[in-house]
Parts: sequence; C-alpha cells; structure tokens
Amino acid sequence: MTASEPKATTSDKLLTPLEKTGHMHARTMHARTGCLNLCRHLGLFLLSLSVLVPLGLVASAAVAGRPLTHQGVTQPLSGLNFALMRLARDISRAKARRRRFNQRYALVPLLLGKEEPLPLGDPDSCVGCISFTRDELAEFDGRPLPDGSPSPLYLSVLGRVYDVSSGGAFYGPSKSYHKLVGKDATRAYCTGCLAPSCLISSTAHLSETQRREAQRWVELYEWHDKYTLVGRLREEAADPAEEEMALFHALEAELSGNHRPFEM
Repeated sequence: MTASEPKATTSDKLLTPLEKTGHMHARTMHARTGCLNLCRHLGLFLLSLSVLVPLGLVASAAVAGRPLTHQGVTQPLSGLNFALMRLARDISRAKARRRRFNQRYALVPLLLGKEEPLPLGDPDSCVGCISFTRDELAEFDGRPLPDGSPSPLYLSVLGRVYDVSSGGAFYGPSKSYHKLVGKDATRAYCTGCLAPSCLISSTAHLSETQRREAQRWVELYEWHDKYTLVGRLREEAADPAEEEMALFHALEAELSGNHRPFEM
C-alpha cells in the first residue's frame, strides 16, 4: 500500500453473503417486534375503552338520576348520534349536488354550513302534486290497503310533502324513522328528538341554526334519486291552546334529554 492510498476501514469492507443474511434477519426481527408491540398496546387501549366507557356511562346515569336502561345510559351519546346522522345526510346531499349540478367539491361547504341553497320545486304546480290536510297525510303511513298492499309512505318537512316509499327500510312500519311518516315533523328534523311530543311542525323557540337543519333535510328529499315531491300540507286553523300545550311538551322532552335521537 502506498502512502497516498487511504487505509481501509471496517465500514468499507464487503459483507459476506452470510453476514448480509444475518443483518437482514436482524432487521426483520426488529421490525416484527416493533409491530407486535404496537399491536399489543393498541389492543390494550381498545380493551380499556371497552371497559371504561360503559362504566363511565353507567356512573354518569347514576349520578344524574337517569334510569339505568339502554336509553338512560346512552343519553350522553345522543348528540353524537344526531351528528353522525347529519353527516350521512350531508354526504348524500354532496353526491346529489355533484351528480345533478356538477358541484364536484360540494361536501366541504356542506360540512362547514357554507353551501348555497338549491332551487326547489313548486308543490302547488308540480305534475301530480296535491294539497293534503293533516288527516289525509296521516293515512299515507304504510298501513294495509283493502287489496292487501301497503299504502305509500309520505312525510312532510316545512309543509312540503314527499313520497319516501322507496326508503321503506328506514321509513316503513316498525323501522327507525317510521315515526316521521304521515305527519309534518319539522321540529324533529331541527332538534333530532324523536319523542312523540317532538313530532310537530312548530319551530317556535328554536335557534336559526336549528331551523336551517330542516331546510337541509328538505334538500335531501327534494334531490334524492328515490324520493319525490308530491304536494304540500294545507294550512288549517288550529286551537291556540292545543298548539301551546303541544309546544310545551316538545320543549319539555328536548330539555330533559330523555328521548330517542336520530341514530345511524
């Protein structure tokens, strides 16, 4: 070796095939160990959640004096259920906007509440549309007809009546949202309360934010591929005392929190 040649170091030496195999095996074992540790910690975390969350809900119900039933224990999650339901609704609205109005990036404005309103059909002039009294609308709830077939499923939001028969899996008898059928339950769409006393049309004492929820549900029904505008609910004179009492019971149910919310 001449004076000008650098001295070889250990790192410059070529590894033999056996040494390479050993290094690769060591790296593989190290990565596998790290993955196993991560999985172990994740499993312990999920196990802890599965135990602590139910215990926390039961303790919360006991402290608040709520009944230790499924509804009483899960009442703190009602807001989350309603939020998830609104998310599913807005995803469906975004799909309709993209398909019908070429709004490719509609979801973000919808989630932020910054969307522009879509045009709505005129329930007084659309083809085949009629006006309904409340008693007439109540008959379109899926009840059996004389020929044995079920009646259509109609519901009303903000006085606009929609045929949701194609959504029988959600709105049919004994299904999750059958309570909304055969009536104008605008208030329930605003608040997420599905208690019988909440299924009224009045939006009195609700915030503007809550009222906008009803408009968003109207958009869903209006532009949904399977639902159809069939008319409007006719204005009828009502007993002021009865309306005040109905509103009182709705507010009572909403404030108590002991009601069934919209759920996924």
